[in-house]
Amino acid sequence: MIETIIVVALLFLFWLLLNARKKRKGPKAEKEISNEEIKAQKPTKRKQKQKETDYISIFMSNSNIKARSGKLIYIRPEYHEKGSKIIHVIGKNEISIFSYIDNVLTHHFEEFQEEIIRSYRENNTDIF
Repeated sequence: MIETIIVVALLFLFWLLLNARKKRKGPKAEKEISNEEIKAQKPTKRKQKQKETDYISIFMSNSNIKARSGKLIYIRPEYHEKGSKIIHVIGKNEISIFSYIDNVLTHHFEEFQEEIIRSYRENNTDIF
């Protein structure tokens, strides 16, 4: 039950991360793209392998914090299922759901720290 909650929260945060990136990039201008530009945009096998390695090194490592010292959160059942599959296949069942969620949140906060701080300051007013 707790694992379900944690995975759902993790996947929700991952979804937020993807949506935040889309908003940050803004609307794309429509233009014609040449074949050379298309070839340049396609990731090479080497770049794709590097991205896979980065994903594994960022998200598939054990957290040094015990899950019991954290807080209980609820996550969507479909996110729990997806997270469990990711951990089982990519992580080879060597990490916990808690560690996976902790890694996703750590990455999210590192990636969007400036935007979070700016938005927090814009929306936070002092009491006095």
